[in-house]
Amino acid sequence: MCLNNIFRLTPVDLQIIGKAIVYIDRYYRERLSADQLSIEFNISKPKLQAGFQEMTGLTLHNYILKVRVEKAKQLLKETNDPVKSIASAMGFKRPSHFIFTFKEFTSQTPSEYRLRRIA
Repeated sequence: MCLNNIFRLTPVDLQIIGKAIVYIDRYYRERLSADQLSIEFNISKPKLQAGFQEMTGLTLHNYILKVRVEKAKQLLKETNDPVKSIASAMGFKRPSHFIFTFKEFTSQTPSEYRLRRIA
């Protein structure tokens, strides 16, 4: 049900969104979109987006980006892989977008993060 763009999410909706969260956590490297996920999990796109906001406090898009940044932080700590390689491994098409996104979430560039973790 929807009143003024506010969705009432049923327990089944929340269970589906929980499954979508698990899916994103596993397939974060893939190209993911609200359209694709709504089809995959048989839930309307608006309900999916509202549910993500309710369950995670983030938009669907920002949740995907956050997962990618968290996984990238692990690689930056545990490997010497170039930032460009990590960006690609995390599903970013351009290293510049990865660096911008990483800085938005952590207030530092991937290189700065790596240096501070080593020191």
